[in-house]
Amino acid sequence: MPQTKRKTTDPLSCGKVVKKRDKINNKSVPTLTDDDNNNETRKSGKNTIDKIEKEKGFMYCTNIYKTPDISSKNHDIKEAELPNQALNRILQQKSKINLQGSLRWKTFLFPPIPMSKSFPDTNQQYFGLDLVDEDKERTHWTHKASVWHDLFESVIEMAKTDPEQVASIDPAFHGILHCPVRASPNGPNETKMFKSARNQSIQHWIMLVPIPSEMNHPKYIAQFLSKFQVLYKKPFIQSAYKCGAEAITTHEGLLNQVSEKGYYWHVLDNATEKEIISQSLQCLSEVLMDFTIKEIIHNMFGVQKDTTNWPDAIKAYAFGNKRDII
Repeated sequence: MPQTKRKTTDPLSCGKVVKKRDKINNKSVPTLTDDDNNNETRKSGKNTIDKIEKEKGFMYCTNIYKTPDISSKNHDIKEAELPNQALNRILQQKSKINLQGSLRWKTFLFPPIPMSKSFPDTNQQYFGLDLVDEDKERTHWTHKASVWHDLFESVIEMAKTDPEQVASIDPAFHGILHCPVRASPNGPNETKMFKSARNQSIQHWIMLVPIPSEMNHPKYIAQFLSKFQVLYKKPFIQSAYKCGAEAITTHEGLLNQVSEKGYYWHVLDNATEKEIISQSLQCLSEVLMDFTIKEIIHNMFGVQKDTTNWPDAIKAYAFGNKRDII
């Protein structure tokens, strides 16, 4: 039997099939709801194209996210649970103060003037004032007696010459002096030294505050420190103190501590709230050096600074029995 010849069909020549396939591709976008057994979808185009279209369809249907509503949770956060920056700063300042040891005001109480005709009349005495580290028995390193003396003196002068620029300060700050401390009581005329944290030798200086002769010492000292506390809290005083410190040192740490936000001012507050250390003296030379003693005696009694003509009572008041050091 003769074989029937079949016409060979070239797949590439099936234009209608291709067009139909394209048409199906354009209309059919597979989604999650499409039937996985849909034959037309499986036959429409190459597998790679079909895969891409399925991925596009999947992303279109599933890439929808709902942001969780956390606004209600934010309202539940208590204010006390949030960081308190003011509290943090206070704790940092207290920690720094604690590292410096127990800081307190110390007063040097000179002997009272005897009620004797041997002493000329006087209307004032002095007491020494220092801010000390009680454990190390030395002046707190950011406390500069010379700067305070210059600051008080400058404010008083400016208040007289230009009162519109600077207001006058309390009379308690008039006549304050600063001086070095004698190395040893009634000893040689040498300045007391102490070592800094960096093992540098520093001279020990204190302030000398005048006090009316008729005033009770403890009461007047408490009043003076209270007035001093009010004064040093003023911004222009703090700024002036830093400028004065800059004139005598370039130490960055010290200058930071005496700046407006420095903890030196908190040190003063902390010391003022504590009990004062008092040291009673038998004569001036237990603490003061010779040139300071001459200045004090001159201011108190109006005598010349030349000790040759001093009465014996004044010499004993100044130097005790160590008249040979004059």
